[in-house]
Amino acid sequence: MSTAPYYDRTRPIRTGVDLVNWYLSQHQLGGAKVDFAKVPREIPDGWGWFRAQSLAEELWPEDADLAVVVCFFPDPLFRRDDLSGRIPHGAVKHWSTRLDACAEVLANVGFVVEEWGVPKMPDLHGGADLVVYRLPAGITPAPRTPDALRHARPARPNFTAQDASSRWMAYRALERAHPPLFSYRRREDESPGPGACMVRDVAENLWPPGTTDCVLATWIPDPAFQRPPDMLEAPPGALEHWERGVAHLERILTSAEYEVRRRQRPWHPDTDSGVTLLACRPLLRDAPPATSAHPFRPTTRPRWRTDHLTARQEDRT
Repeated sequence: MSTAPYYDRTRPIRTGVDLVNWYLSQHQLGGAKVDFAKVPREIPDGWGWFRAQSLAEELWPEDADLAVVVCFFPDPLFRRDDLSGRIPHGAVKHWSTRLDACAEVLANVGFVVEEWGVPKMPDLHGGADLVVYRLPAGITPAPRTPDALRHARPARPNFTAQDASSRWMAYRALERAHPPLFSYRRREDESPGPGACMVRDVAENLWPPGTTDCVLATWIPDPAFQRPPDMLEAPPGALEHWERGVAHLERILTSAEYEVRRRQRPWHPDTDSGVTLLACRPLLRDAPPATSAHPFRPTTRPRWRTDHLTARQEDRT
């Protein structure tokens, strides 16, 4: 068995993905070299395969020192037919068995494996996703309460357009702010502005537990305070400009009733091009959970348990 690649906390996105993919390949589960057109040679037929992908640091669980998304690609024999919508016999069991196998392998080497947000399911999607993260020694995963595991929306087919209402609510808040943060265009005779902001959607299956309507808001400094590519340091006054701009963005989002979270690693104008914040809303305690017309789907569970899934599958057979 080869040596595990080094995980560099200062470069967590690339090195974290490499480390988890190494564990997947060592256990014939998948890895980085995946051809979407065929099953990798080193993986037995009928297994399906997995691959780790990056997860924005702003979405990492509290205290985590590594986090990725592990994507599951079912074996072609158990994939949904997108034209007819037909699910092959045994698809639900295949999903459950293979996801459990992956979760067990990663848990045995110190990772926490969970499902988040609105889940993917065999009758609506071509694959599933797991959030895999690692905590420092002595820290245990936060408990998942029933409220944290509820969903504000039911699962939707992966070919249905995503509802962008959350992103546009954030845009409107940025446009109506004083000063606004939707553009940093200014005349040459004007003083530097507060910067600009770009808003991106977060896939619903990656919404942190207990939240809804999540977006990533990236603040970009005014051109006068951006570090030139050929310079090692940002212009004078950049740090103060960054602090004011990010504080302004946080005020706008919180006034729009968003909960704001930052990544754990500190940012600095000498090393970063901007600051990204996670903006989301907590689920209301009195809101009913989302219903689904597909009761046999693999639902979210606190630490990957399939007892209820097995029972539902038995009910259908």
